[in-house]
Amino acid sequence: MMPHLWIKCSTLIVFTTVLHAACDVQAAPGPRLLVPEISDQPTKIRQVTTTKTEVEKPLVARKPVLSIEAQKPDLVADDATSKKSKTDTVPEPKPFPGIAKKTTPSMEKPKAPEVPKIVDPLDKLVDEAIEVSHRRMLHTNVHTPWQIAHGILALRWEYALYQDKKRIRAIDWVSTGPSFRGRPWFITTDKGGKGHPFTEPYAFEGHPNQFLAFYGMAGIPLDHKFNTGEKTITIADMIRNAKAEVNTEEEITWTLWAFSRYLSWNTEWTSNRSEEWSIEKLVQVQMQSEPTKSACGGTHGLFALASAVNSYAKDQKQLRGTWLEASMRVRQYIESARSMQNRDGSFSSKYFEGPEYASDVNKRVSTTGHTLEFIMEALPQKRLNEPWVRSAVARIANDLIQYKTQPLEPGGMYHAIDSLVIYRERTRPTYAEELEEFAKQKDFDQPEPSEPIVGYSKRFLEQQQNTAQNNQGQPQYRNSNQSSQPPTRQARRRRFSRFR
Repeated sequence: MMPHLWIKCSTLIVFTTVLHAACDVQAAPGPRLLVPEISDQPTKIRQVTTTKTEVEKPLVARKPVLSIEAQKPDLVADDATSKKSKTDTVPEPKPFPGIAKKTTPSMEKPKAPEVPKIVDPLDKLVDEAIEVSHRRMLHTNVHTPWQIAHGILALRWEYALYQDKKRIRAIDWVSTGPSFRGRPWFITTDKGGKGHPFTEPYAFEGHPNQFLAFYGMAGIPLDHKFNTGEKTITIADMIRNAKAEVNTEEEITWTLWAFSRYLSWNTEWTSNRSEEWSIEKLVQVQMQSEPTKSACGGTHGLFALASAVNSYAKDQKQLRGTWLEASMRVRQYIESARSMQNRDGSFSSKYFEGPEYASDVNKRVSTTGHTLEFIMEALPQKRLNEPWVRSAVARIANDLIQYKTQPLEPGGMYHAIDSLVIYRERTRPTYAEELEEFAKQKDFDQPEPSEPIVGYSKRFLEQQQNTAQNNQGQPQYRNSNQSSQPPTRQARRRRFSRFR
């Protein structure tokens, strides 16, 4: 390499190095990472513990709770150290519907539950209809056990009666062992006890274990006591007697209704005829009855089926066999009622036989109330807000309010009220529970018990046994599916074309 070329290259290298050094000193610095200042941080460090359950939950956005029962979130965090893991303790089994826990009375005066802010106008309408119905007071010395028991079905622990100008709780008075026309409400048996059987229309039980089913709807506990004049019986005694007397010759609708409230779906027993029975067998027998040939359009049988299916579904994740068939039957008649619904929200006054509108308020309240009561027990929770359901609820509520001063037939009216009570229990469960607890602690006048009729049960059972022998073992209750009169031509035609 020539000397002058080497000198030029050396000079260029030195110049470039000096230039880079000058740029590093004079030029503006590039972007930096932001370093937080320690003094800006809180003095305490919060540790967030993620539980195993939260890790396993899918990351799916939840729908906001818009019901009036939604409570404000608790802003105070729970102490994680005080909570026990799920593996340490075994959860306490939940009681079946209708089996209330025995509570000790409190010395404090009960306070009425605070009425939540009404968001849905239909809720206000339902509350007003139920409140108006409380003012229809029956009298202990005038009205029959059949009528009063229907009131217990609908209004539960808050149902009141008049006794010598005193306002008493109906359940308290019934528990004292009253009588009607010289016959007690309850009789004792070898297996326990039961409501007085049918003697005349609309006097006592029109169906086996009908009163027991009403008490189950009211949530009367198993150890609740009733005086019979000879001894004291409980709800558990009535259930034991119902198990012993069940048979296929008499209607089992109300027995299934009561058992689905008080017993587990897998209960089995042996009757006094040495026949093997179970809740599933009761469902199978009920499935054999055709609703259009049963009392009240078959709505009571469908209600019992729906109640039994609900009891099974709470414990089993998947419906199978008899339970699946019963569920399909219930769905079929839900859609049948919906397809024949009138424009004003009422259901067909012919129940499931065909469409018909009833201009008479007594018939409209009875038929629509019975149908809606079944639908309220059978319909899934997610369907309660459908327009056709809301329209039927509004129709019943408006009729009860509009005709509050007009006499209504107690049976159909109380079943209609019960449909509204069930609707409130399902749409506003927290408020409904608070109302029930307040009703149990509410002060009523003490009822005056009737004079006990000693020895009545033994005489009645002996007379009943002699009558059954003379009638060649004919049961005391006539099966609602069997008719003592020959069918008419229209009935025979309807039976032939039952699937039209």
